[in-house]
Amino acid sequence: MVTSTELRARVAESFDGLGMPSWANPHPDGAQPRDEEYSRVTEPSRYDIVHARARAWTEHLGQQPGVRVEPIAPGENFDRGTKITSTRAGTLPLLLLEQDAEHAVLRVAVAEPELEIALLPDCGCDACDWGCDDLLAAVDDKIAMVVGGPFVVLRGKDWHAQWHPGGGSAGGGVDLGAMMELCRRLAGGEDVDLPQGTEAFAGAGWFN
Repeated sequence: MVTSTELRARVAESFDGLGMPSWANPHPDGAQPRDEEYSRVTEPSRYDIVHARARAWTEHLGQQPGVRVEPIAPGENFDRGTKITSTRAGTLPLLLLEQDAEHAVLRVAVAEPELEIALLPDCGCDACDWGCDDLLAAVDDKIAMVVGGPFVVLRGKDWHAQWHPGGGSAGGGVDLGAMMELCRRLAGGEDVDLPQGTEAFAGAGWFN
């Protein structure tokens, strides 16, 4: 049975054959951006790589047994969308949402478009550019976290948290450590008392 690591390698190989833009890290060795870079987006078309990478993932995921790929109607924050689901019990649907703005943006979500777990690139200005390898790795990481599992998302009225075995994050003023512990226990199948009004989304790995 395929693993998310094997899929990641296949995606990279397919992507390499597309002839997409490639560029080195303009801030090597931790060099600080110049002031003028914060208000500048050089060659915005290079960010088309995030859509191409997502489509490569879609292609290879769709080739796996028990995986279904279907388009979804455009939404408020995206122009095209794909929903990818696994028939394996306990998995979360993966949504890859393409937005055409000043430059291409990929929104990665689970379960529903509003449950966004990544915006890539999160900022397209030259100051926030760390090269194509860094950006492609970010796309791969987020998708692999969902399909590799376990993956947990918590959502409150004004806060959110997400967790996977390698780490996690939280926003909205909640205690990171406490949220990571709740997520870890949910991933383990425990009954957990969540803060009032919390929505929890826990997904198992698709292939292992």
